[in-house]
Parts: sequence; C-alpha cells; structure tokens
Amino acid sequence: MSTRLGLRGGGAVPKANAAPFNGKTSGKALNDKASGHTLVLPAITKTPLPQLRPFFGYYGGKWRDTVKHYPAPKFDTIVEPFAGSAGYSLRYSTKKVILCEIDPVLSQVWKFLLKVKPTEILAIPDLKPEGTVDDLDICQEARWLVGLWLNRGTASPRKSPSKWMRDGIRPGSFWGERVRQTIATQVESIRHWTVLNCSYEECPPQPDGATWFIDPPYEAAGKHYRFGSEQIDFKALATWCRSRPGQVIVCENDGATWLPFKQLADVKTTHGNYRSKEVIWQSDNPLYRPRAERHVP
Repeated sequence: MSTRLGLRGGGAVPKANAAPFNGKTSGKALNDKASGHTLVLPAITKTPLPQLRPFFGYYGGKWRDTVKHYPAPKFDTIVEPFAGSAGYSLRYSTKKVILCEIDPVLSQVWKFLLKVKPTEILAIPDLKPEGTVDDLDICQEARWLVGLWLNRGTASPRKSPSKWMRDGIRPGSFWGERVRQTIATQVESIRHWTVLNCSYEECPPQPDGATWFIDPPYEAAGKHYRFGSEQIDFKALATWCRSRPGQVIVCENDGATWLPFKQLADVKTTHGNYRSKEVIWQSDNPLYRPRAERHVP
C-alpha cells in the first residue's frame, strides 16, 4: 500500500475539531481552491459509532439487509471471509472485526480507510462529469475509493462517472460532499478493525469462537467479480463453513445446494425492480478446546 494518504504534493491538511459526534457535521468551512469545493470539517470523535453507513457501494453488499434478515452476532469477534464492503460488520462496528478479502484492490481500499485522516478524506475533490479518477492528484487507494462511488453496486472501481451520476440522479449516492462527510465522520470508528488480503482458507482460526459471516460470490450469480464463483470449489467451501467454531452464517441465492440452505427473503437490488431470492444456512458449532481440557470417558 502507498504511504501517501489523501492528496499528493499538497500542503498540510487542517486538523478537525474533536467535538462529540452528534449525527451532524460541524466546525468551520475551509475554502479548498485546488479542488473547487468547500471542506466542512465534521465533529470527529475517537469513540466508535455503534452503526456505520457503507464506506463504498459494492455488488451484492448486505448492509441494507443485515438488520432486517440476518441474526445478530453472538460473539465479540466478527470474521468476514469474503469481506467486500463489509455490510454486516458495519452494523456492529464496535466488535472486534476481521475482514479477509482476496481482491488486492478492495483490501488496499480498506487498509487505506483504516489509516486515513478525516481531513484527508474531505480533501479528496469532486470529479468532473467528463473527467476520470486519473485526473485527481491523489494516491491510488483514494482513486479506487472514488471509483467505487461512480456507479451504484459495482463489483470493481470505475474510472469515470455513470450516466446516473452525470445526470445528477440521487447525487447523495455518488461521490460528492455527502459521501465525503459520511466517510470522514466514520473512519475513526474502524481503527480497531483488521484487514487481511487473503482467501477464505487463510482466515486466521478463532479457537475461542467468532461470528462468521460468510457471503461468497454466489455459485450461479457470482461471476461478475474479479475473483468470482468460477474460481471457488463450493464443496470445499461447504466443508470449511461446517468446521468454523462459533456462530456461522452463510449467504446464497435460491437454487444453491452446496449447503442445506433455507429461504430467507426476497430483497431489493440495485438493478431496477429486480429482487433477489436470498437463502441462508446457519450453525452453532462447538468451540475448539485444547486436548488437555477435553473430557476423557
């Protein structure tokens, strides 16, 4: 990951006021002549917020549906072996969160978010309708972050704005002032998270148990990702899921048979009026215990 955060070659970035977060932005506005927009420093606190909004949109993300359909975590540790945009963990952000993501671009975006200062997020400029992220004088990780906000529900960062963004439809859903403010007020709340660039098999074991939220690329519908379903041995994944110690939650689409899934809900997607039939498999697996502690009959 680049050691540069936020703007490249710019001057010192003003520090945010450390007033208690009250759900609104506050502090003085700074005239940012370089980017052409006004930076409003939000009230920042290092006390983690209980629930966070998405740091970026992502195809198949579960943020909206987590509180409606998926069970709450039973453990203090949450592991997402296919992290994506970490929609489940965002709802329980004060937990110990471990994100495992095989896509190096996404993992670097997350590592960037773990370290970036709120003021550096606020200094990332808007993108002109005819422009591309390559026009922005910022580090590569920041370009990827902006690129994930140029099209709704994308599976990878985009270079240029979508037609919806160019036409000004739902501006709060694309890169701009509202998104900058949201991210800036939230980055201090994920400093305790861990991000690993690895496959699900390489996720660190949790012998004391964890809540495993396993949301892989769906077997039939997960071919849109850089590391898609065609690269997954679902029989091996099923065995791995069954062996996780603690609470296990596995997501899939209707029709999947690699685990004995049950119907969950019809959920709204970012693709027009299309609704996805979601299924779920759950298990409470026993925790690993050292051999000396096991009962010998």
